[in-house]
Amino acid sequence: MLFTSRDRLSQRDFGLAIFLFTVSVLFVGGLIAYVIVRSNLAKTYEPTALVIPSALWLSTVLLVLGSFSIHRALFFVRQEKQQQFRNCLNLTFLLGGAFFVIQTLGLIHVLRQHSEVLLVLDQAKNVYHYPSSYGVLFSFVLLHALHFVVAFGILGFVIYKAYLYQYDHEYHWGVHACSIVWHFLGVVWVGMLLLFCLVG
Repeated sequence: MLFTSRDRLSQRDFGLAIFLFTVSVLFVGGLIAYVIVRSNLAKTYEPTALVIPSALWLSTVLLVLGSFSIHRALFFVRQEKQQQFRNCLNLTFLLGGAFFVIQTLGLIHVLRQHSEVLLVLDQAKNVYHYPSSYGVLFSFVLLHALHFVVAFGILGFVIYKAYLYQYDHEYHWGVHACSIVWHFLGVVWVGMLLLFCLVG
């Protein structure tokens, strides 16, 4: 054998770390660029206020609950409690589905707000205003949603393998990786919303 099972696990951990690092650079770089551009424009123009839709805050609660439930799933599989393990995975899947639906509604609301702001600015022809941050917020939320769809697909595959009893207290790397990705996306999501609230 070229690689032992421990070597393969190390390779998987390394691949997961590279993936998370890449996504981190993408989001952090984009957000820093947004803050710089927003700050520079604010010196010349009067900013248009940004209001985060309540649907996005509600989806945040669901994402946090999902993060807790998948953490419990990881705990139960390590304890070899298969039924509780699968129950927590199923709950995470339901919370993830609800998050995606509500986030989609939030995206539609953000896009509508962005269109309304642009329409008002076009009608007023006010040179002291510039297009709001709703378009940027929409882009970042959409980007996060695309990554979440990938994580949601991974969760579905983990659930499938869980019902085939392919995870136990000795081998549960898939659950571990899915948990890390879910926590990571949760941190990115909360940080992103807080930044938009502070910067506007």
